[in-house]
Amino acid sequence: MSESEHPVPPAPPLRVFLGHAREDQEVVLALYHRLRADGITPWLDKKDLLPGQRWRVEIQRAVRQADVVLICLSAHAVTKQGFLQREVKLALDVAEDQPDGAIWIIPVRLEACDVHERLSEYHWCDYFEEEGYDLLLKALHLRATQLGRVLAPLPPPLPPSDPAREWLRHGPVRQGRGAAGAT
Repeated sequence: MSESEHPVPPAPPLRVFLGHAREDQEVVLALYHRLRADGITPWLDKKDLLPGQRWRVEIQRAVRQADVVLICLSAHAVTKQGFLQREVKLALDVAEDQPDGAIWIIPVRLEACDVHERLSEYHWCDYFEEEGYDLLLKALHLRATQLGRVLAPLPPPLPPSDPAREWLRHGPVRQGRGAAGAT
C-alpha cells in the first residue's frame, strides 16, 4: 500500500512548560498566547489546570512530559521561596536524563535580574530585549528539530515600531480617554 492510502500522522506539537512566579503571571500569560500563535503547545497552570485536579501532581506531570521547560525569571522569581523553586529542582532533575546538547531548560529573563545559581550553566534568553522572543523561537525550533518535529517557519522579526514590541518593552500602550497625549 502506498503512503497516500495510509497517511503518516502529523508529528505532535512541541510541548513547553512555563514555570513562573505568581507576580509575573501577566507577562507569562502574554508569552503563553504568543507561543500558541506560533504553533507551540505551552502548558501554564492558570490555563491548563482544571478544577478538582491535584495541582502538584499535574504540574509535576507537565514538567516530566514537556519537550522544553521555560523557567521565567524576574526579581520576584529569583528571591521567592515556594513552588517555583521546586519546579526548578524538578526540571534540573529531569534534565539529567536528557541527551548532551539537547535544549530542554531555557531560563527566560522577563526583566534584568540575576539568574538562579542552579540555572547559571544554561544560556538564558532576555525576553525583555528587542530580539528576545525571536531568539527564544529559534531555540524552540532547534529543539523541535532535535526531536524530529516540524514547526511553522519562523516569522520575520517585528519592525522596530511594532506595537507588540513596544508592549514587551513598556507594557500595554493605553489609548483613549486619560491616556497620555489623548485629547
